[in-house]
Amino acid sequence: MKIVIDISDYACVETLKELPIIDEISKQVAVILEKQNQRARESFVIKACKNSVSLLLSKKKDVRPKFLSIYLPINSIESTDDSTISTVSSDKNVLDNIMAEDGDIIDNHTNAVSIVSNSKISFSIENDVVIAEATFDYLADYFKYSLSANSKPMNIEDILTDICRYAFAERKCSLNIRTVKQEVSRQISHILKSARERAHGNSIIGILRTKSTYRFTFNAIDSLNQCQESIGYTQYRNNQCSSPILFIKEHNNAIAIFQFYPSSKTIEITINEVFVNNALYSFNLTRTLDISEISSLITECVCISNVHLDMAFVEEMIKTKILFERSKPNSHYFLSVVVGTKQDLLLHQVTENNDTNSSHSSYEEEIEAKIGRVYTTRGIKRSYVEDPISIEPRKNMHRHNKIIKDQRDLLYIKDAYHITDSAFNAIIKYAQSDRSLCSLKEIERLRKDVNSRLPIQFAATCAFVKFEYAVRTAIFVARYYEPMLDNYDKLTIRINMDGTLIGNKHIVAISINCIEGGHQSQTSKNLVPLGLFEIEKENTDMLRKTLPKEFIDDIKTGKCITVEKRNVPIQIKLGGDLMNAVYVFGLAGFSSNHPCVFCTQHKDDLHITEETAYDKTVVEGKGKTKKTTVTRIGATSYHDLNKRARSLAEQKLCILEKNNALGYKHEPLFGDLFEYTDYCVDTLHMKLRIFDIILKDMLSHASRTGKYGSEHLAIIENKIKILNQHCQKTVGKRFFFQVDVDDKNKTITSHGKLSGHLQDFFFVDTFPYDDVLDDELAQSARVVVNKFKELLQEVKANSKTHNDRLKFLSIQFVNVFRASGLRTTVTPYIHIIGNHLFEFNQLNDLGDFNMQGVEKSNDLLSRLYFSSTNPAKYPLLTMLQKLYRMLEMNFENQNHRDAMAEFARTGVYDLVDDAALERRSSYKHKDGKFFNINDEQEEESSNKDKDQYVASLDETNESEDQNNIDLNESMIQTIEKRLNITSPSMNRKQL
Repeated sequence: MKIVIDISDYACVETLKELPIIDEISKQVAVILEKQNQRARESFVIKACKNSVSLLLSKKKDVRPKFLSIYLPINSIESTDDSTISTVSSDKNVLDNIMAEDGDIIDNHTNAVSIVSNSKISFSIENDVVIAEATFDYLADYFKYSLSANSKPMNIEDILTDICRYAFAERKCSLNIRTVKQEVSRQISHILKSARERAHGNSIIGILRTKSTYRFTFNAIDSLNQCQESIGYTQYRNNQCSSPILFIKEHNNAIAIFQFYPSSKTIEITINEVFVNNALYSFNLTRTLDISEISSLITECVCISNVHLDMAFVEEMIKTKILFERSKPNSHYFLSVVVGTKQDLLLHQVTENNDTNSSHSSYEEEIEAKIGRVYTTRGIKRSYVEDPISIEPRKNMHRHNKIIKDQRDLLYIKDAYHITDSAFNAIIKYAQSDRSLCSLKEIERLRKDVNSRLPIQFAATCAFVKFEYAVRTAIFVARYYEPMLDNYDKLTIRINMDGTLIGNKHIVAISINCIEGGHQSQTSKNLVPLGLFEIEKENTDMLRKTLPKEFIDDIKTGKCITVEKRNVPIQIKLGGDLMNAVYVFGLAGFSSNHPCVFCTQHKDDLHITEETAYDKTVVEGKGKTKKTTVTRIGATSYHDLNKRARSLAEQKLCILEKNNALGYKHEPLFGDLFEYTDYCVDTLHMKLRIFDIILKDMLSHASRTGKYGSEHLAIIENKIKILNQHCQKTVGKRFFFQVDVDDKNKTITSHGKLSGHLQDFFFVDTFPYDDVLDDELAQSARVVVNKFKELLQEVKANSKTHNDRLKFLSIQFVNVFRASGLRTTVTPYIHIIGNHLFEFNQLNDLGDFNMQGVEKSNDLLSRLYFSSTNPAKYPLLTMLQKLYRMLEMNFENQNHRDAMAEFARTGVYDLVDDAALERRSSYKHKDGKFFNINDEQEEESSNKDKDQYVASLDETNESEDQNNIDLNESMIQTIEKRLNITSPSMNRKQL
């Protein structure tokens, strides 16, 4: 800020630098500021006067100057009307004017209406001034942040939210958010300055804590009058054209608040969390923000206030602000957006050039030459013009050519040796972490050493480990996530079986995990591999022929495990989809008359629930032998035998009596190891299959147009266009629809994979039901999808206390699906929802049987099979070894990796007890195994088997080394000589 002082009364310019004269000049500056309702600290004024005098004396002018220009920093000047709190001075009692004692709260306010947003702050109004009284606990975080060395501005959104809620919701007044924010920051600063002066080097927080209540005043609030409703909102404003406008409406037990606050050049728009949540709800469903309601209110306010706004620009600003507030944890908050009017924007564009070309006085030009150009705060951003460089900078061409040559050679190595991008990035990060790269021989030696510890039995079509070894490994992994696992008297092991197609091989992957370890132990990286088996076709007979007898017998005997010299009983449960359960239990499958895995309900009665039970009349025989019986058909159970639940005893009788009786076809694959109650439905496959059924039924009905020939084809192509547009908006082009050319009826068929999370994006409220289906069927399909999504949300909550709610939703979904007209029957999965899902939730944890980790593990198997650089003689063995090595690497600590191998072999190691690491001193590593040096008898008895196993592994590794990929030597000979590579297995350290 520039202030001009008359110095013509002084005899000589040299006398201005004397201290008495400087004091007189500073007093004149203070008088000028006081006339303008402004003030500045005396030290700032004196310093500015001295600088101006020194600059004046440094000039060499023949004419004696009559005026002295003094420049004060903008941030040192404050208005006397901004706050009721006086500027901090040397007076030690200033703090008493700011802080109120516990009993000093004024009770005789005029129009005193107090609201407590919480127990630590209250508000009242006295003479059109808002008074806020806050406790020390309420302001403690702000005090500590201001006293810290943090350079970022203080976040006072919580205080502003409380003030806004009081002004808008209670008083129905307008509020200048920016002015209130400045006043709060300034008053907190004054409190801290006064406390710092009182502290005298002691704890400032201690001084602040002595006062239990602090008082703030705000005069940036204006009363408004209630007007007629507009767009469903109660309107508050004054008669003036430039009056602030406030809209309030109660919506779903919440209050929607909107303020339009115009000023001379800007408009301040304030909304609360209700508008934000509504916009984010649409964004979560359709990935687009719906702010049409906010835009309507802004348009209404623009018409009332007679201002002009760039609505497209304003909407983009509001959308950006809302998206930045997505992660705000508070339940109540306000968002403010400040935008300029169109007249203001045009004025800025016109005056920008005039400002840059305006003339200055000769004296101001000299000052600018000394201290630089002085710009006002919040001014127009100056455009940047880059000076053109006519001469290109010189380059070190030798170094440039060398870099290009090295990059080309590295690219060739990456392509010639099939190094993936992720592998290349991992190697680069490893090298940048100051860790040295070792040779390929060292890697092979280490790999061979780790593989020799694994007791894997293998053949051409299978590779598996001992069940006890895998169980101990699973317990070790579970104990890593559940330290209190030793307190369990019984452990539950889930066996996961799932078939996957890898190339032209059908592989059955079997893994296990300990359920007591929590859901973290069933992720893909923590599943413990049990075996890999190649099978021609996945059915009970082929599984019985493929799975080795010793493997099945080993699992059957796994009733107890020794851990820390303690026998712990284990319960084995089965995990997998319904088809896997059909193969394991030896059932006839979904095409039989009794397709359910858990009960013997007939396929014609799968839709029956507790609400739709009925009496069925059955007529048997003819003539004199004719017999009529009435049977009660009701809901079934998966565990209650009186409600037609399956059992192994019933299965034995049915197989002896008649083939495929009640859906029983074979003996169970594992004998009596698994009861039918040991299996629980997988909610992941349940969700995938039911959404597939709904989509298939909708496409079937959409393909029925009632027309023929080209007219039918035109309707089908139009529906496909609409569906593909929806796909591109929700899931992208990975999933699409087209005409089934193989079908003479020209139906609609889908292509691509629609996984679980993509189904959530695909089946949203904007799905074009009405465009592809008839009106009644479109409404029914929408209801079915919404009911199923509601059911999935309840399943995800996984709460046994709300099992009645889950039961109600399950039965309701079956009834809605049955009445929708999509199909006349229900599938086994829908039958399971209506009869068994709530039973599973009551007696089990549905999350313990989720197969998402198993599905991801199958994807990992495919990558392992196709990413191998050597054609292995026994690929299943190589894949199983790699899975165990990756499982070990989940533990970053080498001691934990060694302890896992020791625990899997002996069952002795306590992860939570560091003293157990000392016991490792009694073990020595010998031939890739751990042996107890004090247990010579056990070592001698098992030495023969171990030697045979290690020899078999050595033979396998030698065969892998001999079958390395034979690269084209003529193709890489030149590049290898140039890079000094001696063999295809090049030195990784050089790379």
